[in-house]
Amino acid sequence: MTNPKWTALALSGLVHALATAGCEPPVQPEQTPAAIVHDSADIEIVESHAPAWDAGSAWTVAGTPEIVLGGFDDVIDADSAHLVWSIGDVVALSDGRIALLSRGEKKVLVFEPSGAFSRSIGRVGQGPGEFRNPDHLQVLPGDTLVVWDFMLGRVAHFDPSGEFLMDWRIDVSALFGATQGPNRTAPERVHLPLADGSFIVETFLIPGDFIPPLREPYRAPVEFLRVDSEYGVHSLGRWEEKEHIYLQPSGPPGLPFPFGVQLAAGGTPLSVYITNTDRYEVHQYSGTGVLRRILRRSVDPIPVTAGEIQQWKAAHARSPDWRSWDRAMAGFLPRVRPPIAGLLVDSAGCLWVLDRYSAGLSESEWSVFDPTGHWLGTLELPLVRVEWVGKDVILGVAQDPETGVQVVEGYRLNRHVGSS
Repeated sequence: MTNPKWTALALSGLVHALATAGCEPPVQPEQTPAAIVHDSADIEIVESHAPAWDAGSAWTVAGTPEIVLGGFDDVIDADSAHLVWSIGDVVALSDGRIALLSRGEKKVLVFEPSGAFSRSIGRVGQGPGEFRNPDHLQVLPGDTLVVWDFMLGRVAHFDPSGEFLMDWRIDVSALFGATQGPNRTAPERVHLPLADGSFIVETFLIPGDFIPPLREPYRAPVEFLRVDSEYGVHSLGRWEEKEHIYLQPSGPPGLPFPFGVQLAAGGTPLSVYITNTDRYEVHQYSGTGVLRRILRRSVDPIPVTAGEIQQWKAAHARSPDWRSWDRAMAGFLPRVRPPIAGLLVDSAGCLWVLDRYSAGLSESEWSVFDPTGHWLGTLELPLVRVEWVGKDVILGVAQDPETGVQVVEGYRLNRHVGSS
């Protein structure tokens, strides 16, 4: 029997889809194909060799933000001097308002298109409409705001005015029963919520007697699973987690520019995109876990410079002595960057691939692919952490490297299609 709470989530349309022309490549004159498409066992392989955009059709992004939310001078309301901090997801509503999840404040904060603060939603607690540690924020058709609490907690729904509508809980017993298996751990949290109320979880595929290797980079095998309304499980394949290095008794965290799996979802119908970042290749799955398409590009490796490693170390100045890390990494340097550093699906169903970001965390380079997997072109953005790409705006989080203060910035996006 269908769970009525899940039924209430089955809203038509998985995202705010735009006109499909927003992601279609311009018509090209006869020339060498920009992309070669192969078909193998019902899997389409799209190998892009040149962008579809030309000088007259390329999208553009403004160099200065139209919107800035947060910072030391931003007082949220008359009764509080709280700052916008520990920012989670950022989404845009259909009327131009912006909602962001402040994990630090454990609230959703809504701002007018002008940037003026409008309202806060939710509070700390364990009752209806309350959060313990909110982990995800999403916006559904009709501007319904959904907050997913951490550790498989409540899923709360609010209308655009902030009124509490309903909440429901994940059936942990059913979830564990559906996802656990030999040498496969139970999920600890929702990795990515989807607009139909289903969600993706990550499970580790490590034997119980496994001991991570010491003093060398390591990537744990994982499997992503989409869990539907009846707690049916759809596998999205086996991948490799983010690189780690284990030092004893303790050591600096992680690695600079680590390789690791990246995942994003969106579009109508739903597509789930996953990459292992070993090469420039992204797998496009249906919502039921069927591999439909593989996207590829040929790119040159980008070395990680000594200066970038030193800058990365400086960002972890409070870490323990670096000598153990230097000794462990001596055999693994110099390194190259992963060819893909992030994935995002915009409101029109285009896939944005983070190709490169600066060590100073101030700018980034993104390649845009249409829903059929063809490379449209590449854009440089004055942001590294991009949270939302809509019809005409890009929203992201910027952070002052000196103070650590975060702000949300919005940049105007101009999508050109041919000569229009």
